[in-house]
Amino acid sequence: MSDLTLLILRIAFLVLLWAFVFAIVYALRSDLFGTRVRRLQEQPAFAAAPASVPVSTPPAVQSLPTGPPTPAGASPSRWRPRGPRAGSSSPRARRPA
Repeated sequence: MSDLTLLILRIAFLVLLWAFVFAIVYALRSDLFGTRVRRLQEQPAFAAAPASVPVSTPPAVQSLPTGPPTPAGASPSRWRPRGPRAGSSSPRARRPA
């Protein structure tokens, strides 16, 4: 091969390596900092809601129970699952007696 061909191959290889470096930096940056949030275009003035209409506040939200459901009449602290695998998830079931 001629010297010119080798020089072009070296430069192309160097450009390819730099492309990989930039791709890795871009991927790390997006993983660490997230993607940029684009601003929405502002709405025209005629599309805005009229100012004379009062804005109502939403009703208060009641909190939902966070634990698993318990059967009727059972206290949550004493309720245990029944069935073929009952007790297999308890810490006592894993230890020998």
